[in-house]
Amino acid sequence: MPFNMKVRVENIKYTLEHRKAFRVVEKNLFGRVSMRGYLHDFDKVFLYLFLSKKSVSKLHRKFARHHINRAKTKRDFNEMVIDWECARYTKLDKPLNAYETLYAYYPQLEAIILPILQELNIDKIQSLGGK
Repeated sequence: MPFNMKVRVENIKYTLEHRKAFRVVEKNLFGRVSMRGYLHDFDKVFLYLFLSKKSVSKLHRKFARHHINRAKTKRDFNEMVIDWECARYTKLDKPLNAYETLYAYYPQLEAIILPILQELNIDKIQSLGGK
């Protein structure tokens, strides 16, 4: 892919908006923003300067602890839940909340994620689409 600064800047803006929404949702759910919240997806902002969106996504998913292949601790899964919950605010292609995302894409994680959703009282359908 040829170097297209306009596309790279758009990807960075998109990620910065997502990072902002992540911090808002984390604060609402947990009462504070953690260090992970401040650093969430920061690697993507930097990598977009050098790599294509596809390459950035592949690298990020391979190494970020809030993605399914790397998550191991409660903290990792909490971050995963926040990521799922906030995606609907900034990603038009991802209108589902965390509960809906769990059952639509990751039902195999029910035993781990559902208790977190219940603890946070977000264990129901609440999409922005009015469901």
